[in-house]
This record gives sequence, C-alpha cells and structure tokens, in this order.
Amino acid sequence: MCEALADQFAKAHASQIDWEGAAAYAIYEIAPAPETVLIEFLKAKAAPVQGLTLKVYGGALLVDGVEAREVLLWHDTVPAQVAVQVRREAGKNPTLKFWNVWRGSVGGSDVTQAWLGNSGMRIEPSEDGRSLSLRCSDGEGAVDFNDLDVRVTVG
Repeated sequence: MCEALADQFAKAHASQIDWEGAAAYAIYEIAPAPETVLIEFLKAKAAPVQGLTLKVYGGALLVDGVEAREVLLWHDTVPAQVAVQVRREAGKNPTLKFWNVWRGSVGGSDVTQAWLGNSGMRIEPSEDGRSLSLRCSDGEGAVDFNDLDVRVTVG
C-alpha cells in the first residue's frame, strides 16, 4: 500500500511533493496576492461535501460584503462562481493561500477536514497564466484528483 499523501507532506516538511511524477500540493500560495480572485466550482463528488478554503496574510478578503482573513466556500452552498477581493494592509504585500477541504459526519456531528489521508491538489496554470485549475483529492480512500475541480482566475 502506498503511503498517504498527508504522511508524505509531513515527512517532507513541505506543502508540495512529487506524486507519481507530478507535483501535488497540500496548500498553494500566490504571492503577492492579486487584487481579485474568481473562484469557479466546475464539478464535485456528492459525498463527502467538497470545499475550498482561502486565507490571506497581510490583508483581508471581501466576499459578498463580508470581510475576513479566511473564508471557506462549500460546493453545496455557494454559487458556481464566487468573486473575492483582496484588501491590502498598509505597507504589506499580502499572500493568498488556499487548500481543499471536505465535510463529513464524525460521531453524528458535521466536521470540516483538511490535510488528512490522501488530501491534496494538482495545480495546472492556464496558458495565459491568469487562471489555475485545481484538481483536488479529499482525504478519504485512495488518491482521486477528481473529487473537486475548481478554476481560480486572478485579476
């Protein structure tokens, strides 16, 4: 049996590893952060519920009138496209990080999970460099980078 992605990330002390000849990411970082980001949920498996977390350092995120340093977008509750503005703190160059998450039931309660088991992302930039394709594997079962498919377009 192959060592779980989470174990490989931990052993490497890194957010990026080589998995079967290509990069796999636990967290992906854009620095400096763009002023705007469009998140498009293209497809997701039904269960467990899939999502994406965005977190900014040196600024704040503005989504639908709400300002926060971290937002969690669930495939089953957000529109197919979500516009995110990045507000910079004075004198700072913000960094944007994102990672895939999933929601399941543990002991009868909904629990948000990330970075466990075979959780990871394949990241493919578009030819023009303005967008990224995120193919995500949740941590349940074997590695499957088809659990969640998201496009991130920067502006």
